[in-house]
Amino acid sequence: MPSHSVLLVEDSEFLTEHVSKTLREEHGFEVDAVATAAATRTALATGDFDCVVSSYELPDETGIELACSLSEERVPFVLFTGNSLEPLVDEALAAGVSAFISKSTHATGEMNVFANRIRLAIRAGT
Repeated sequence: MPSHSVLLVEDSEFLTEHVSKTLREEHGFEVDAVATAAATRTALATGDFDCVVSSYELPDETGIELACSLSEERVPFVLFTGNSLEPLVDEALAAGVSAFISKSTHATGEMNVFANRIRLAIRAGT
């Protein structure tokens, strides 16, 4: 199975380390990580990624604002949030978010779900 390249946008060092390591070691993804929306734009301008997985709460803007600003990039965008998803769905879909993943997924050992949502978003975006 070919490796997919993911840009993880998360400002928590713990989550970045845990999620990156698990996606690399257990699911074969190539993972680069940044902590801000601004760093995301720089990474996308200089690198080639199959998918962006972004936290909802970033230091410089929300993940939905980031998704909206990246709509011309044509890269699948997965929102990774600890917030309730229900109030975010309509706004997120309008902004171009491909899929949603709960931050509780990493804590409950459901990283297979996490990885599969990323793969599905990539497959749907191609």
